[in-house]
Amino acid sequence: MPVFASLPPQYMDTLPECPITDTASLLPHSGRMVLIDCITRYGDDFVEAGAQIKPDHILLAGGILPYTAFIELMAQAVGAYAGIQARKNARPVRLGFLLGTRKLEIFAQSVPVGTHLLATAHMSIQDAGGMGVFDCELRWTGAPETSSETLPSDGILARASLNVYSPEHPAGTTDAV
Repeated sequence: MPVFASLPPQYMDTLPECPITDTASLLPHSGRMVLIDCITRYGDDFVEAGAQIKPDHILLAGGILPYTAFIELMAQAVGAYAGIQARKNARPVRLGFLLGTRKLEIFAQSVPVGTHLLATAHMSIQDAGGMGVFDCELRWTGAPETSSETLPSDGILARASLNVYSPEHPAGTTDAV
């Protein structure tokens, strides 16, 4: 059953049900830059996105995913939230920009291949002009047995408030796009 069960029936068929595995349809990314594998839950002001770190992950460095990739995973959760909202309102997925972060906390230097991650994004503020702030968290929910003891025991890898902007008409585009 869709999370947006309180919507009028005529809108229900435009909303995807969870888990959503076609995450590329929610993001303005393509190919290997789509880092999230599925949307596990979403609502009016939040989204949860899962990602499995595979051996061919585009951001691996020396066989591990470094902490520098954590912000991008949280940002893609925000992008998926925006994509879900666009689909809910029968609008195209728009380009979005990560403007910066506040309150960034990193609790691990890296995660190994085989780790399953869960990124959550909760909308704090969003205005009609496309500016928004999302409180985000990245957790590990499964890891290779030999590596799980080196990861934070509470599961939290990173936490931050992400400042984002999604213009209605990015430079070089028109209403026809």
